[in-house]
Amino acid sequence: MDEKQIEKALVARLRDANSKSLRGFVISGSTSDAKNLGELIGDRRFEIFEDNNAFNPYPKFMIDIFGGLIPDIGLRSSESSQNRIYIEVKLRGRLNYGVVDSQIVRYFLQLLSSTAKIPEGASDIRRATLLAAPSEWFRDKKNWDTWQYFLDKYTDIAQHFDVTLGKLEIDNLLEALSSQQS
Repeated sequence: MDEKQIEKALVARLRDANSKSLRGFVISGSTSDAKNLGELIGDRRFEIFEDNNAFNPYPKFMIDIFGGLIPDIGLRSSESSQNRIYIEVKLRGRLNYGVVDSQIVRYFLQLLSSTAKIPEGASDIRRATLLAAPSEWFRDKKNWDTWQYFLDKYTDIAQHFDVTLGKLEIDNLLEALSSQQS
């Protein structure tokens, strides 16, 4: 099993999701009151971008920070046409770049700078930058240190601007995928 298989399984489940089943996508360590995707999305419609640069409506914006990066999964609101949730998927690999400028930091900064807390005239999907990884991924000291740095540095600003940071739990998904492959 690899990250691409996990990403595809998450996308398939998101495509089939409704406001009730979205609650099954649990966010642990959430920096907001949202404890699952259902609390971020509700019954609002969204488009899914899977590892595709079409998600970025501002490809020339923040080039040094974000240029060329593509989150594994992006959710764009059908109402406001804004990207609202980025999900980075990890199985064994580390977050790219360094601790200070990791992928997750870059995705958060891009989301924060290119979207509105409350889009004009719209009640919308709440914003989030999430890391989908098995619990064992976080037990690796280097992974944990990078993740913890991100939370230490950006939780306050994320809370101020209502952007949820957290881990999307995927251990059950991995078990299901493993049993399908057996």
